[in-house]
Formats: sequence, C-alpha cells, structure tokens
Amino acid sequence: MSYQVTDTVTDATANSPSLSSSTALSIQRPPVDPSHLVKHHPHAGNQIIPSDLRPTVLAKHQISDWEMPWSLHQKATSPFSPTLQALKDKLLSKSTVDDTKENYSAGLACFIQFCDKHGVDEELRMPADLTLVAAFLLEHMGSISGSTACSWLSGLKAWHDTKGAPWCGEHRYIQMGKRAMNKEGAHRKRNPRSLITIRHLIVLRKALNFRIPFHITIWAVAVITFWACHRLGETTVPSEAKFNPKFHVTFGIKFRYFSQENGAKAISFHIPWTKTTHRNGADVTITGLLDDPEGICGLSAFANHLRVNKDVLDSFSLFGYMGDDGKPHHMVKDNFLSVCFEIWTRAEICNVLGHSFRIGGAVHLLSLGIALEYVAALGG
Repeated sequence: MSYQVTDTVTDATANSPSLSSSTALSIQRPPVDPSHLVKHHPHAGNQIIPSDLRPTVLAKHQISDWEMPWSLHQKATSPFSPTLQALKDKLLSKSTVDDTKENYSAGLACFIQFCDKHGVDEELRMPADLTLVAAFLLEHMGSISGSTACSWLSGLKAWHDTKGAPWCGEHRYIQMGKRAMNKEGAHRKRNPRSLITIRHLIVLRKALNFRIPFHITIWAVAVITFWACHRLGETTVPSEAKFNPKFHVTFGIKFRYFSQENGAKAISFHIPWTKTTHRNGADVTITGLLDDPEGICGLSAFANHLRVNKDVLDSFSLFGYMGDDGKPHHMVKDNFLSVCFEIWTRAEICNVLGHSFRIGGAVHLLSLGIALEYVAALGG
C-alpha cells in the first residue's frame, strides 16, 4: 500500500482511533535523515509492504521515522511550529539507547507485517485497538515465548509513546493475553545458561597464542569478565562502528590501586554504563590471585594487555588491541565469542553463552565461601 505522507492526510479528531476521509489536511513532513536509510535489502522474513509512511531505515530509527495517519494528523494540527516539534522528537529519541530501539523494532516490524497480511487500514493501526493487539498476539501464540511477546508489546508501546498516541497495553484484556502467551509459549523459553568454569578458562589459555595482541586481549577480557562477575557487553563493544565513549570504557580511564596486608593486589575502574544502572555506571574490580598455578589471574592478564597494547589511544575502548595492520581495533563481542566458542567446541565444552561469564564467576566465588553480599557488590 502506498500512502503519500508528504502531500495530504485525512482529518480526524485527536482522540479518534481512525481518520475521517472527509477533510484533507496539507502537511509538510521533513525528509528522512539520509543517514537513517538502509543501504541493503532487509533479510528474508523482515520485509514489509512498501509504504511512504514507513521508509526503509535502520532498525534503531523505525520507532521515530515510521509514521501513521494519526501521528501525521497530530503534527499537522499542532499549534507549535515544525521546529519545536522536531526538538521534541529529538528529545524523545534520546530517551532510549540504540540497542533497546533495535530490540523494540522487532515487535513493530512484526505488527506491521501482521496488519499488511490482514489488510488492516493504515488509519486503524494507530492508536492500536484492543482487538487488533489481541489478534496480533494470538496469531503468534505458541510460536514465540512469553518474554518475546512482552518485548514486542514494549516496542509497540514505545512507538505509541513516541507519537503521543494512546496505548491499550495496560487493559485487562492485554494483560490476560500476556499470561496466555507465557503459558502457551513456555516450550519456547530458552534453557538456563550453563556456566563458564575454571576448566573453560584453562582450555582457552592453552589454545591462545600470546604473541598475538588480539589473543592477549581476548584472554584479558575473558578472565576479567569472569572474576569481576560483569556482563560481556561491559568489556566488549557491539561492533567497531558502535563504539561510544558514553557507554563504553576507554583506554584513558583512571585506575585505583589497592593492596591488602596479605600481599593481594587489585585494580578498580569505572565503566560509564550498565544494563541496570544506566548512566550511573559501575565499578569493575580486578583482583590478583596469590596462588595461581593455572595462570588465570585477572590482574596479570590485564597488566599484560595494557603493556602489549600501550599504543592504543586513550580515546579508544579499554580493551582495544593493535591489529596486524598496525592500527587499533575494538574488541567486538561477536569476534571475541567466535574465538572462544571455536576453542571450546574442539574441547566439547561449548554449551555456554556470553552471559555465562557473569554467572560462572559468581557461582565460583560463592563456592569458595565468599560472602554473598561481596559477590553481589562485585558484580554491580
């Protein structure tokens, strides 16, 4: 379906779930930022029917850039200038980090596909009616987990919130639907993650080549993420292009050094963002092992990483490394896991995921008799 959003939209009252076709409103919508546009075709299963309402933009921009007749009507009838409206939209876009926007886009895209499939008029898609949302959930019942259904609904809510549209998600019908999705999608629930263990670290260390800066940094990330009980997303970056010092710790961070009476040493540094504390960040503490026959001390691994990769710029990510091309590179999460999983697959112990480092470190420290409160504080 093609909908000419740059020319006209039909008139309606602000609270109406659909727009009357009786009156046409002229609207001048600013063009989509060219940097938002996708330069490749969507993956199979992600396609939607082409529409002027929904330009082909990156997933993280879909919530802000995808419009509906209702949202365009609100803009056209607003007493405020396009400049002020654009400032409002920019503020709202800053309320959610890119990774969350990308997760939300999955639910939004599936909802649009559902509406396209059943021929739902554009005017009826926002504000989404209880019947439409309930039918959307039911069509996917049993094929997705309850948590996925909740994530999809969160994406639809974020879309409605961004456009200022009423959202029906708190209605008892939708809450009942979420319970049904949890029950019928139980078999889709991911199995509990297995743990990274000391054996995993030992196998990894033996397989790495410590003459290669990349491998030295892989080792540092592995043991530090394990012993510090932190998330892998806090010691790696999603991709080279997605490094952002607002969210990722840099090489120029200041360290705090500690020494205990028994000779144990530790280093602490602050990371700017975590999944739970957001911009408050958290402290990562790397402790040394007094007895380390297996060579799995996080402090030693970190010191070696800093020494070998000393030419990495202070503005670069903390776990950046010097590549064969003589240039610094970020430690990308997928690249890190690819090396680890290849090694552990050969050893037949690759039944783990990225989050297994945090879980394994916490369980190991608790098994050593470390106080629960200390482990909780260590992991933030």
